[in-house]
Amino acid sequence: MKPKRDVLKKRDVLNALDSFIAGVPPLGYFELEVRNITELAKASKADEGNLDPTTELCFIGLAAYFEAFCKSQFAAIINICPETLKVFTSKRECSVNARNLLYILPKPKYRLGSLIAEEYDFGCAKSINSLFVDLLNITPFSKDESGKYADFLNDRNLFVHHGGVYTFKYAKQKLSSQSIQRKVHFDSLVVGKADVLSEAAFLLKIAKKTADASGSALTKFIAAEKIKMSAARKKAIWYLGHPSEYSDSH
Repeated sequence: MKPKRDVLKKRDVLNALDSFIAGVPPLGYFELEVRNITELAKASKADEGNLDPTTELCFIGLAAYFEAFCKSQFAAIINICPETLKVFTSKRECSVNARNLLYILPKPKYRLGSLIAEEYDFGCAKSINSLFVDLLNITPFSKDESGKYADFLNDRNLFVHHGGVYTFKYAKQKLSSQSIQRKVHFDSLVVGKADVLSEAAFLLKIAKKTADASGSALTKFIAAEKIKMSAARKKAIWYLGHPSEYSDSH
């Protein structure tokens, strides 16, 4: 006896979501966290122009969740279509810990990408672009966007490693020569609500572009390689670029 239509649909959805870290499409998860961070920043009661621990933590959080998005997106592509590794491994060495591999059994096809993603650095635009180029020949960042992201990371790193207090390395890149001696090791970088909202919009734009490009490139790869896809794998590809629809129906 054939299963009822709604039961079959539910089973396909669950299998499709198995391809994603934490069972959630990367862009959908990132959108949710960006929404939470921006709401938290807006709720801060600190005056603009003054030091604000809330917006500083929001700034750091944006960087963390965006890096997680990139890693999850990369992992999901391989989880959905392990055949993409044929191209990836022809361009760079790729290995996994055999002991860790045991933990993803008996569904290695749904977890292999997650395991591989742990081995790579997604900490800057150059490394992110390089990994996605080797996997699917897509570049999340343009040249201008790479520069903007580097500036964002410099600010984020100043908070993470120096509590926001100016260092000589940072000051030489950002401050005028007249103010370096006066500000270094004394004054702090100030970020407010507007800064958090601006960077959130920028990172969300990059994430959406990456998700869209991933889905399109993966679909073309599958067609070119004549790979047979199950209903669940096809659904997973769709989820890569449709987080809003995912959120509305779950």
